[in-house]
Amino acid sequence: MKKSFWCLLLLAALLLVPAVCSAASEAQDITADCEIRTSGGSDVVRLYDRQYTTRWTGRERRETWIEFTTADAVPAGFLYVCFAVMPDEWRVETQVDDEWVALVSGGTTYMHTIVELGGATHFRLWARFDKAQQLIINELFVLGEGDLPSWVQVWEPAPEKADLLVLAAHPDDELIYFGGLLPTYATEQGKKTVVVYMTDSNTTRMSELLNGLWEMGVHSYPVIGPFYDGYSRSLEEGYRKWPRKQARSFVMEQIRRYRPDMVVSHDVEGEYGHGAHRVCADVALYCVQNCMRVDAESDSAAKYGLWTVQKLYLHLYGDDPLRLDWHVPLSSLGGRTGLQAAQDAYALHVTQQNTNYVVTDEGPYSCALFGLAYTTVGEDVERNDLFENVVPGGVNPSAYATPSPEHVTFARPDVTCEWPSTLTCDRDALGYPTQGEHVLKDEEAGLWFYASPSLVVRIDRFSNPEGPVVWYEAEVFADTSVNRFGSVLFDPSDPERQHVQPARIATENQVVFGMNTDYYTYRTGRGLSVGIIIRGGEVLYDDAPKTQRDKFPNLDTLAMFSNGEWDVFDFNAHLAQDYLNMGAVDVFSFGPWLFRGEDFNPYVFESPRGVYQEPRCAVGMFENGHYVAMMVEGRMGKESAGVSLPELYELMRATGCTLAINLDGGQTAAFTFMGERITRVGTYSGGRTYPRTTTELIGIGRSDLIDPTAETE
Repeated sequence: MKKSFWCLLLLAALLLVPAVCSAASEAQDITADCEIRTSGGSDVVRLYDRQYTTRWTGRERRETWIEFTTADAVPAGFLYVCFAVMPDEWRVETQVDDEWVALVSGGTTYMHTIVELGGATHFRLWARFDKAQQLIINELFVLGEGDLPSWVQVWEPAPEKADLLVLAAHPDDELIYFGGLLPTYATEQGKKTVVVYMTDSNTTRMSELLNGLWEMGVHSYPVIGPFYDGYSRSLEEGYRKWPRKQARSFVMEQIRRYRPDMVVSHDVEGEYGHGAHRVCADVALYCVQNCMRVDAESDSAAKYGLWTVQKLYLHLYGDDPLRLDWHVPLSSLGGRTGLQAAQDAYALHVTQQNTNYVVTDEGPYSCALFGLAYTTVGEDVERNDLFENVVPGGVNPSAYATPSPEHVTFARPDVTCEWPSTLTCDRDALGYPTQGEHVLKDEEAGLWFYASPSLVVRIDRFSNPEGPVVWYEAEVFADTSVNRFGSVLFDPSDPERQHVQPARIATENQVVFGMNTDYYTYRTGRGLSVGIIIRGGEVLYDDAPKTQRDKFPNLDTLAMFSNGEWDVFDFNAHLAQDYLNMGAVDVFSFGPWLFRGEDFNPYVFESPRGVYQEPRCAVGMFENGHYVAMMVEGRMGKESAGVSLPELYELMRATGCTLAINLDGGQTAAFTFMGERITRVGTYSGGRTYPRTTTELIGIGRSDLIDPTAETE
C-alpha cells in the first residue's frame, strides 16, 4: 500500500513538471487574439501588424483610449507600447464597478516602454495631450504571463557619469560609420555609454533606432536632439539647417551633463560629404576643446559645471587613422563579432534597406578607421584600443577653468591675381607686400590696384561691344584677422538717418574698396517688406517675409561672419536671432542669391524683372578671405545697356567663385576705390548721372593715403 502511494505521488509530481516549466516560460504575444476597441472606432490592425514602417493613429486630438479584452479570459502579463508620439500623460486602466480606474501610470521618458498588467483580462490604454494632438503608435504588444522575451526593451536611464559619448547625426550612422564600436565597448566591455543623435529623422526611424541599439545590447536610453533631418552638401549648408549656436549649445550640454572620458563622432569631411555629418565633427571638436571654459556656452557651465574630455576620435580622421578589429567574437552577444552585431542591428532599420549603405569595415568609409583628433592624455602607442591612456573617472578640470578668448579661425589666402608690372616691391610667400602700401590708378587702361601686407585689391574694367556692356570686377584677398569685408555706416549712431554719396562715406572712413549695399532704407516707411537687416551685430529689422519669391527683390540674404566667412540664404530661411546665433555680424537683404556651390537659384531664370538689361551689382566668395564684386554699367545707350539676371549669373560663374548674390543695381550700383567713385551711372530722372545717396557701403580696408577731409562729388 505504501509503495503504491509513493508511486502515485511520484507520478503526480512528474505530471506537474510541464506546468511549472510552462509557468516559467517566455510570455507569448496574444495581441491578435484580443478583442480591441478604440475611442474613435478606428481600424486597429496597424497596432499589431508588426511593421514599424506603418503606424496607428487615433482620431481624437486630446484624449484617446484603446480597450483590450483577452480571448477566453487569458491573463495578460505585460503591455509593451512603441509610441510614435509621446502623450503628456498616459496610464493603463481596469474596470471596477463600471468605472475605469488606474492600474498603472506610464512614464513619458522612453518611446518604447512596458508596463506589468498583473494578469488582467480586461483593460485599456488611456492617453491625454495638453494640446490638440492625435495619439500615434508604431507597434503595440499584449503579452501573456511568463518571462519577458529578450526583444522587449526595458530601457535604463543614461549613466550619470559616462565613459564614452557617441555623437551621431542620424539613426543608423552609429552602425554604418562606427560599426562594432557600441557592441565592443558598451556591451562587451561594459563601458558606461551615452549615444547622442542630433535628429531622429522621423517617428519610424525613431523605433528603428531603438530596435538597433537593443539588438547590440545597448540598454541605456539614448539622447535625441531637437534638429530636423535634411540633406546638405557642405558644412556651411549643414549649419544653415542646424544653426551653429544651437548645435554647439546642445552638444556642450550633453558633454557637461554626462561627463564622458571619451567622445567619438563623424568624419570632418562628412564621410561622403554630408553636411550634417560635418556639423557633428565640427561641433564635437569645438565642444571638446572648450568644455572646460566657463565662457563657452555658459548656461550649461552654470547648470552642470565644467568638464575635461580626455580624448576625441573622429571617423577617418588624419593621414594615419588607427584600424580597430571588429571581428573579435563577443561573449556578451552569443559569440557574434562587433561587426556582425552592427550588421544585425542595421537590418532592423527597415526603411534603409533599399539604399546603397552597408555596414562594412572595408572600402573608403570603413567603420573600423578612427583618428585621434584631440587628447589631454597623450598620443596612442599601441593603437588598438580607443581607451588607451584614458584615466578612469576623468581628470581634474580645474586647471582649465580660466576663461580664454573664443577660438576663431581666420584666413589669409594666397594672392593669385596678376600683379601690375609697374608696381615693384618685396612680397611674402603668399603674395602680399612685406611692407608699405602700393597703389595704382589707371582709368584709361581700366585697372585699379591696392596692396598692403594684409590686403590686396585688383579692379578690372571689361567690355563687350556686342552687348554692348561694360562691367567691373574687383577681386579681394584679405588677411581676415586684420580686415573684414562688411558694412561701413556713414552715421553708426543713427544708421538710417542721413543719405550721402557713396564716395563721401568712402573718403571719410578712408575705405580702400567700397560698393553699394542692399539699399534697404528705400523699403522702410513704404509698407514694403524690409527683410532681415543686421549691422555690426545689431538687428535693425527682423522682417523676413512669409512669401516673397515672385517679387523683386525677393530679399534673399547675404550673411557676413566675424571671421570673414560669407553665406547666402533664401529669404525665409532664418529669423534675425538665428543669424546672430550663427555668428553673423552683417546681414544684407536683396537677392536673389545666384548660386551656392553647384546649386543655382531657379528664380534667377524665372523672375519677370530679371529679363531686362539693367545696371546690376553682385558679390561672391571663393573662400574665406578671397572675394569678388561685380558692377555692370547700364542705361548708357550704345556704351553699355546693362545685363539681365541670367547674364549676371553667367558673369559671376565665370569668375570661379563658390557663392554669389545679386545686390541692388540701377542707380544705386557704385564702386569706390581709395575714396573715389570709379564706376559710371547712366542718365536717370532729371538728367542726373550720379548714384543715389546711401547710408552705408560694403567696404574693406583702411588707408591713411586717403584724405578723410577731401571734397567729394
